Amino acid sequence: MTVDGHQDTVDEEFRKFLMGLTNVKRVIRCQLATEGGASTVSLFCHDEFTVQQSLYDNRVFKLFKENGEEKLSKLIDMSSTKVNGKQFTLKESQFEPVVDKLLAGIELTEDESDLFDPDFLRVLVDNKGKLNSLYDYHLGEQVMIGALLYVTDGEQTWFIENNEDVLVVAPFSYGTLFE
Repeated sequence: MTVDGHQDTVDEEFRKFLMGLTNVKRVIRCQLATEGGASTVSLFCHDEFTVQQSLYDNRVFKLFKENGEEKLSKLIDMSSTKVNGKQFTLKESQFEPVVDKLLAGIELTEDESDLFDPDFLRVLVDNKGKLNSLYDYHLGEQVMIGALLYVTDGEQTWFIENNEDVLVVAPFSYGTLFE
């Protein structure tokens, strides 16, 4: 893109590329918790995937094509395959104080730890309570959005979905997004 005074000129090939992003049926947008805050990765789902990755405090965006399932799952900080684990539920009012304690670096009590599946708790503690978020936009006549929180250690991903004031926590993976 060239800017000359008040005149913007977009390269024809880049214009076609950008217009192609407006014709996708689905966009998966992930906000990833990092040591320094958060970064964003969006997958524009079409015949090929176009990835938009934010860099430098969301000031620079990198756009590129990628179709490798393993690479795509790493880009959105999610395990590529679902590891067996059991789904469980708990009240939101039980979950929030635990996350707050982990974010503050405070050790959990035994009663707090007993609320969770041990495999999920290990991943949550390893991530110091930092959660990723995923927004799944299905574009068409009506825009449908699915939103959930998730946490991963690379090997195992767990989603956390709010159903009124009850949280459903279950194993999840990149492949689950396309089932």
